[in-house]
Amino acid sequence: MTTIELLEKLTSPAGVAGEETSSFETLKGLVSLYGKVSTDVSGNIIVQREGTGKHILLDAHLDTIGFVITEIMDGFVRLSKVGGVDMRTVEGMEITIHGTEDVYGVICTVPPHLSDGESRVSTDGTCVADTGLTKEEAEKIIAVGDKASFKKSFEILGENRISATYLDDRAGIAVLLKALEYVNTDKKITLVCSAQEETGGTGATCAGYNIDADLSVVVDVSFATTPDADPKECGKLNGGAMIGFSPILNRQYSEMLVNIAKENDLPFQKEVMGSRTGTNADHITISKGGIPSVTVSIPQRYMHTPIEVVDVRDIENCAELIARFIERV
Repeated sequence: MTTIELLEKLTSPAGVAGEETSSFETLKGLVSLYGKVSTDVSGNIIVQREGTGKHILLDAHLDTIGFVITEIMDGFVRLSKVGGVDMRTVEGMEITIHGTEDVYGVICTVPPHLSDGESRVSTDGTCVADTGLTKEEAEKIIAVGDKASFKKSFEILGENRISATYLDDRAGIAVLLKALEYVNTDKKITLVCSAQEETGGTGATCAGYNIDADLSVVVDVSFATTPDADPKECGKLNGGAMIGFSPILNRQYSEMLVNIAKENDLPFQKEVMGSRTGTNADHITISKGGIPSVTVSIPQRYMHTPIEVVDVRDIENCAELIARFIERV
C-alpha cells in the first residue's frame, strides 16, 4: 500500500472526539495488519507487537475536531464546536450530521451584501447549519448530543502533497504504521491510536497509565509555513521531521533523534518549545511514575480546517526516523 493510499484510508472515517467508535471498524481492520488489536474503555485502539527488552509506546491520536448538536429547529440545527475548530473557516462549510442515519448540512452564512462589512465569525464556538428538514423530520433521525463532522475531502496537490480532512492526526497514525513496516527489531512495541486528544488528552492519559512502557514516541502535526505565517513559529513542508525540544521531553532522546537523522541523511527540523508541547506527550510523560518521551511532528498547513495539507515525503521521512530510533534506543 502506498503512503497516499494509506492516508486516504485513514482519513476516510469520521471520529469526532468522544465518538471515536464510529471509526473503529474501518480503522481496526486497517491497523490489524500491524499487530494484535484491542480497544479500551477510553476509546483507544491499541496495537501490540510482542518482544523483549525495552517496551516502547508509540502514540498518535485517532480523534478529530468537529461539532455537537445543541438544538434542533425548523430547518436548522445549532452546533457547538468540539475541540479547536477554526471558526473563521466554517461559514458555508459542508458537514455530515451523525444521527441514526447521516444527514447532509451546510453551515449558514450571511451574504456580504447584508453584513455591512462586519465580521460574522463566531466568538463563542457556536454556529447554525441548514439541513432542509422540518423540526419533526429532523427529530426522527437527529438528537441533541449527536456529533457532526466535516464533509470528507481528499485531494492530491501536485505530486507529493495531500489536502484532506482529518490529517490531524491520521497522518500521525500513518507515520507510525509505516515505521512498523520499516523497523527491524525484537523490542516490544505498543501503538496507541488515542482518543480525545482534541478535548484534553483523556485517551493518552489512561493509555500511558495502563501500558507499562519504558519510553514513548508521540507523533502529531505541527505548523508549516505559508506566506502569511511567521516563519519563526513554523516548520517547512518537505523539511522533514520536526523533532521536539521541550522541558517536559527527554533531552537525551531528542538529541538521539537528531543524531540518527544526520547519520541517515534524513531531513529534520528542531521544534523548540518553552514549556508544554500541546501534544499527548504532555500527558504520557507524567503517567504513573513518569515515562520519558519525545515528539516527532509532521509539518502541516491549515490546521483545524477541512483542507489540511501535508507532504507525503515528510510522512515517509518521519517513519524512517522513528524506525531507526526504535532500533537504536
